[in-house]
Amino acid sequence: MRAILVREYGHYQDKTKLETLPIPEPGPDEVIVRNKAAGVSFATSLNIAGKYQRKPPLPYIPCTEVGGVIHAVGKNVTRVAVGDHVMCAVDDGGAAGFCKIRDLSCQKIPKDMDFGVAASMITSYTTSYGALTRRAHLKSGETLLVHGAAGAVGMAAVEIGKALGATVIAVAGGEKHCAAAGRFGADHVIDHRKSDFRDVVKEITNGRGVDVVYDSIGGDVTLQSLRSLAWEGRLLTIGYACGEIPKIAANTLLLKNASAMGFNLGHFFGWSPGGSREEHIDALDDMVAGVLKLHREGKINPEVGARYPLDQFTEALDAVIGRKVDGKCVVVMDEEDY
Repeated sequence: MRAILVREYGHYQDKTKLETLPIPEPGPDEVIVRNKAAGVSFATSLNIAGKYQRKPPLPYIPCTEVGGVIHAVGKNVTRVAVGDHVMCAVDDGGAAGFCKIRDLSCQKIPKDMDFGVAASMITSYTTSYGALTRRAHLKSGETLLVHGAAGAVGMAAVEIGKALGATVIAVAGGEKHCAAAGRFGADHVIDHRKSDFRDVVKEITNGRGVDVVYDSIGGDVTLQSLRSLAWEGRLLTIGYACGEIPKIAANTLLLKNASAMGFNLGHFFGWSPGGSREEHIDALDDMVAGVLKLHREGKINPEVGARYPLDQFTEALDAVIGRKVDGKCVVVMDEEDY
């Protein structure tokens, strides 16, 4: 099979190479997935650079979000069977023709679901669903502010927020990204290149503020978002795309009787200290089931903003880093990759 291989950490332009490797064999409790699409994200570049919270042992194959078909199963596997269509959150191995993973990493999908959509759904949509329902307990009739609304997790938050009955205020940069946020159901769209989002939020809410903020940006955006909260509002910190981890003023939480909380889907995948798939599989299955239900009901429709062949992996990352993609960017495999 063909695979993108990282032999040492560094910039993805220099440290990734398309190589030919043997197709892996499954061990007990393992399956082999014939990859059809793999998600490419900002986190992928950090992982290759060795700057992510998880550092996979070298050499490794990047990409942790996969849509594909079960190719082979090992002993004791009952969760999936050969031929099942699945979406998977994998430790590594997505940017290849095949990957070997635990059976617990697999979530069955309908056979008519696009594999690129599946690769975008397993992490981005499950993150947003878990954050908004499990942590923030977003209710119908509340107001949700979403930053980075044209990105993969942001767009998911816009769609899921609308599906849950919230009024959604989306923040994005530039006409193209703002149009994407509006297309996916945002009630109000703020172009942060033209306006101060805090001022516009104050106008939209008649000075009340928002009930929930979905923040994947960090830095000053987080600090201004705290000041945009309504009484008993909740701030969700999801990531730090700006590169700066903010220091939150506790007195702001006190004055607004507000909450600041994080959501790390990777914990449920066993990617953080104390996390394990075995311990959290029921909770993870429930979150994925919630996402699939919304998709089945037509309330969410994940957008694959760009598709690249496997041999254009670096071009795919260039597009992501350059913020040229609305929604999810994926690499797709063809017969040469198998």
